[in-house]
Amino acid sequence: MELSSDARILLFIIIGIALFVAGRKFQAMLSAWQYWKKTQASVPGLRKGAYGAVGAMFRFGVIAAAVFVVAAVVNRSL
Repeated sequence: MELSSDARILLFIIIGIALFVAGRKFQAMLSAWQYWKKTQASVPGLRKGAYGAVGAMFRFGVIAAAVFVVAAVVNRSL
């Protein structure tokens, strides 16, 4: 079965569009993969910073509680 000239052109256009869409999807996949690797590499630093912040807040809470206890004891004794 021989395709007509118009059908061949239409077939080539459809193949070209399909290849273009596949290429754009491939580029998006590569960009997402690079972003994932960059984000994954920064996680240990972010985790260390978060643990440092939690430790600082814990120390501040302990100091605030100690000041509150001292103020309550001084107030009771007066």
